[in-house]
Amino acid sequence: MIFLDSSAIIAYKNADDKNHKKAVNIFQKLNAGEYGIGVISEFVLSEVTTLLALRKSMEAAKEVGTVLLEAKEIKIMKASEVFERTWEIFSNQKDTALSFVDASNLACMELRKIRKIETFDGDFLKMIAVEVLDG
Repeated sequence: MIFLDSSAIIAYKNADDKNHKKAVNIFQKLNAGEYGIGVISEFVLSEVTTLLALRKSMEAAKEVGTVLLEAKEIKIMKASEVFERTWEIFSNQKDTALSFVDASNLACMELRKIRKIETFDGDFLKMIAVEVLDG
């Protein structure tokens, strides 16, 4: 299993993103089954669709949201499953500047025992228990 951060999904959708090629490579591997199931949370879905609606278009946001909701190779975790743990991670961080959504990524990974994450957020590089894939 691999956790998919918002930054990777947005880079995949946005051909102008500096990490687009890396994101395409990761999603090709995901589709080929190299990572097993991809996991996101409702928080990630919310962040991706909001940012795409603001930066690209509402159509792009709806298109990506629909793909994520219907994809057989992607599992979406309920926000309620990790809300309390997310708050603990978020409120107790010391040497990072994780957003609430990024803290929820760690909570999801912890709950599902996922070690790998596809992200372009540098704060995850500081996490010993997390393996950041670079495309």
